[in-house]
Amino acid sequence: MSAPHDRLAQALSDRYTIEREVGAGGMATVFLAHDKKHERKVALKVLRPELAMAMGGDRFPREIRLVAQFNHPHILSLYDSGEAQGFLYYVMPFVEGESLRERLLREKQLPVHDAVRILREVADALAYSHTHGVVHRDIKPANVLLSGRHAVVTDFGVAKALTAAGGDKVTTVGIAVGTPQYMAPEQAMGETNIDARADIYALGILGYEMLGGRPPFDGTTSQAVLAAQVMEKPVNLQQLRPGVPPLLADAIMRCLEKNPADRWQSADEFVTRLEAVELTPSGGMTPTDTRPLKATAAKPARGGKRTTGIVAVAAVVVLAIVAVVLKGGMGGASGKIDKIGVLPIEDISGKDSVFVRALYDALATSLSRLGKVGVEAQSVMLRYKGSPKTTRDIAKENALDAVVETTVFRSDSVMRINVELRDPVSSKALWADTYEKNVNNVLKAQDEVAKNIAAGVNGVLDGKKTGENR
Repeated sequence: MSAPHDRLAQALSDRYTIEREVGAGGMATVFLAHDKKHERKVALKVLRPELAMAMGGDRFPREIRLVAQFNHPHILSLYDSGEAQGFLYYVMPFVEGESLRERLLREKQLPVHDAVRILREVADALAYSHTHGVVHRDIKPANVLLSGRHAVVTDFGVAKALTAAGGDKVTTVGIAVGTPQYMAPEQAMGETNIDARADIYALGILGYEMLGGRPPFDGTTSQAVLAAQVMEKPVNLQQLRPGVPPLLADAIMRCLEKNPADRWQSADEFVTRLEAVELTPSGGMTPTDTRPLKATAAKPARGGKRTTGIVAVAAVVVLAIVAVVLKGGMGGASGKIDKIGVLPIEDISGKDSVFVRALYDALATSLSRLGKVGVEAQSVMLRYKGSPKTTRDIAKENALDAVVETTVFRSDSVMRINVELRDPVSSKALWADTYEKNVNNVLKAQDEVAKNIAAGVNGVLDGKKTGENR
């Protein structure tokens, strides 16, 4: 242990035993410690020495005391705070698990349902703190801890205490309250009258990163990031990840409005919208006259029948898209669909390469066989797998009037398929639907599904609408 750490250990030896350093941030160093009185592990956070000198020894503990009264399931409690031999510290529970930052470094993008749950729990925590007059001011993945299936937010009240205790001295020592990649424009511009809507903006960036795989703004310097927060418009989330339900994408993009008056005006408002996303079967997408076939209950199948069953599920999705194309949906700059492309399918859970390939082949082949529209070759479209190019750019390069965008996610035996037929110019969804299939059920029901598909395609070719004879 270094000399300063030795002094810290000595200063707190009557209450805490410091075991090891577990992290360091812009404002504090975090230690795993043992609480001698209560026989428990704790996270001991010690403010940087220059911050402690700027604020003095008694005001920070006094200012942070309000947060010790907080009682919310998604807010990490404050156990203790104080000053010891020049060290300013505060103590919180030690959470077994990982931070959201650690999970994002490992997975990059989260499943939609996981992201919605985390967002809702963080927003609920913010709604509670805002009603108690506390703006967090530093919402970021590192301050969201994942304990079991739930999220808890840490460091509530720290920014408020630092600002109140240190005033202008905090910025004088070169420490910004907040993190550039998650700062609202008004924070980036140095405004002092920061309210709850700054947390709403940071919450939007949190959601954007969980779903899109990166924050909306990045740069080589903090100054560049702050300038982007103020001046640049973020790329629409659905361009980064087309499978994000429109209702959810719109809710997150509203958080990122530059003008605070254009954002959600409270965390409660945002929670209400997230609950609507969770309650909408298609995740906020409104189907037209298509709906998935019901699966027949059955036991799991084995061996080669698995691939056949998977292709059968793919055909259900194909039929719905075929119906829209045959009905002459409007798309592209010309207002008519003459040529479409099937974008590479995104396998969110990374578990279904066989299904994804079968679905892609079925989509492209079935659309080609229609003879009603041109379909770009699979070999051409598959080149864009993992490409950073936008849907609009891909469509322009290949003269496409519409594109099919599909995502697949599986949790245990339930497979969720989101499909959109989209106008690449306006980004408008011409048709969208979500299918949830029990993999085991579908495998056994493949004969029935195949018969229904044949009947449906025949009906479409006769000019009937799909779904009317089911």
